[in-house]
Amino acid sequence: MIESGLGREMELYHGGRHIGSSGVREIGMSETGAWPVAGYLQDGRYGLRAPVPEDADYVTTWHEEPFPMTLEAARDLLIQQETIPWGNNPAIRLMIVDLVTDAVVGGAIVERDDNRVSKLVITVGGPDPTGEAAQRVRAAVLRLLVPWVMGELSLMTTVIDVPADETILIDAAKDLGMVEAVRLREHILRPSGRVDLLMLELVNRQWGRSDA
Repeated sequence: MIESGLGREMELYHGGRHIGSSGVREIGMSETGAWPVAGYLQDGRYGLRAPVPEDADYVTTWHEEPFPMTLEAARDLLIQQETIPWGNNPAIRLMIVDLVTDAVVGGAIVERDDNRVSKLVITVGGPDPTGEAAQRVRAAVLRLLVPWVMGELSLMTTVIDVPADETILIDAAKDLGMVEAVRLREHILRPSGRVDLLMLELVNRQWGRSDA
């Protein structure tokens, strides 16, 4: 199923042209060697594309761990990611691209377990990665990922962990039908004190139905 998603898009790139809803357009790797943004994973302002080793230069925007990573380690990570076929990779890593500036502003990961359940991790770098601006980007990406995970990848459930004070992201998740499944009290330490960590979940009601 995933081969018909982003994997399908990658196969089309080899022809150099892509026929979409807006007609025929030239595609292929850009001058920087980056894959184009997937047509079905963009909203006009932000889009998602497969990573390339050169994205190591922007590791501070997309690396999800709190500890820094060297450029060499980031490049090795991305090269290793590319060696695993899309359909067999339990963790799909994507780059978040600002379509206005063509800059990498963050990253997203879809962690899959047995092609049934998944966890989303969305990271946006910058001086305030949990501030309102970063939350708006993450909310926009969440709106792109959830329908893809539920529909194209046909997973049974998906979850995302969100600190309770990140209300913009929480509102976006609830708009998509996600509900609070777990709350860890005072799990996150902020400069102003501790806040709860929420695990928000969406169940695919069409999963497993022969008529879906």
